[in-house]
Amino acid sequence: MTQQYILKTLGCKANLYDSQLIEQELQNQGWSPEAQAGGSAGPKAGVKLCIINSCTVTNEADKQSRKMAAKLARDYPGATIVMTGCGAEVDPQSYLSAKGVDLVIGNQNKNRFVELLANATANSATAKALPNKIATAAISPLPIPSHILKPEQPQVLGTVENYTSIISRHPMDRAWPSALDSFATPPTQLKGSADKTRSFLKIQEGCNSFCTYCIIPYGRGPSRSLRPRAILTQINELVSQGIREVIITGTNIGDYGIEWNQTLTHLLEMILDQTPLERLRISSLDPSEITPELITLMERNSRLCPHFHVSLQSPHSRILKLMKRNYNAADVRNCLERIARMPAPVGGIFVGMDVITGFPGETEDEFEWGLNTLKELPWSRLHVFPYSERTGTPATRLPNAVPQHLRVLRARRLTQLSMERLKQNYTAVLNQCRSEGLLLESILTEKQGPGLWVSGYTPNYLRVMIPAQATPRNQLIQAEPIDLMIDSKASDVALVAR
Repeated sequence: MTQQYILKTLGCKANLYDSQLIEQELQNQGWSPEAQAGGSAGPKAGVKLCIINSCTVTNEADKQSRKMAAKLARDYPGATIVMTGCGAEVDPQSYLSAKGVDLVIGNQNKNRFVELLANATANSATAKALPNKIATAAISPLPIPSHILKPEQPQVLGTVENYTSIISRHPMDRAWPSALDSFATPPTQLKGSADKTRSFLKIQEGCNSFCTYCIIPYGRGPSRSLRPRAILTQINELVSQGIREVIITGTNIGDYGIEWNQTLTHLLEMILDQTPLERLRISSLDPSEITPELITLMERNSRLCPHFHVSLQSPHSRILKLMKRNYNAADVRNCLERIARMPAPVGGIFVGMDVITGFPGETEDEFEWGLNTLKELPWSRLHVFPYSERTGTPATRLPNAVPQHLRVLRARRLTQLSMERLKQNYTAVLNQCRSEGLLLESILTEKQGPGLWVSGYTPNYLRVMIPAQATPRNQLIQAEPIDLMIDSKASDVALVAR
């Protein structure tokens, strides 16, 4: 029976991309994801490896990573449980004591993930778990065996440091793999994804911003960018595999090219000029990173999708300063109003925004001011998060912490506002009886909606659902909206079309 693995990804789109590269290498060596398994013994009997690509952006995210490890250990008692990702990089020692975890591999060595597993298995007699700095011997390319090392005691593989050492030094003073070493391999279609229509592509790693609530610069290091030529090669490879839309992602793509004084907009121009990609979409940007040049490019090239995800965090200048964001309330207003003046498809330019409620020091008056300001501003959807502490960040030392119940209450009010705005925007599109070109992607089962549907998105990120029997996936079509599907539990809306 084919050896099987399970990979669970928590957190950001950059983590999703990293997971894809790990899966790609596993599959190149003959492993299969659980869903592709067979055999009379049942799928669980064949699962020998469980991987958690962890998130550590908040204490709650850390908690979820640990819970995932414990659950997988219960469900797959014979499998080796490996923790990787930002949590494994920032505080590897704490994961050694996490229930169910056998091996820990940090972000510095994620690009050698399979290699480290193979090396550890081949040399299991000499593998040691050290309390502080852990370093393996030189790695030689080895095929990953069908049986992965399940050590008697949890071990850290690769070169990582304990939390006290990490937090005492600037990330730039530590050794990090280059972008070329980390994610320059052209991604290929994974097993079970032959009909995939869109793909994430990581162009940048790390962050230089050091917001007061964030630990990620310590988990991913300083900003490193992939050279344009390598990016163009990857996109052309994806297009040859049938991918019709690429979403540019990274830890902070607004930092792209700062090492050689190149801008994100220049890269996007090169992609549009030098590849046949049908749709190009960008992920999160700060308001200050949505430049006039980027807006002009989007206005004159329809292949650059009219969709922004704004990493706002707060509309209030004082709170933004406490967060150590590099813009203020006036900058936010100018950015959103400039986007609203762009020529727009049916439904307008889609603008999603991340907002944190209950940041330390946020008063009731400041929240109300922010709520009323957001009601006035043009945007499409809010992704709202009650502030969650992350141990070791400066924000935890700020005075006047907001009680948890108030954080949640404020988040609920903003989520309600977002739902009202979503329904308003989708209803306007429905009333015009048409939507822009729809890229059909995934089949949804009855658990995700009544009947069987094909789901997809328009260029401006309107979600549309069509009965599954009407048309195949991976097609660009025109659709006529006939109704709305509202999911109040998920605070989401979709157009039903034919």
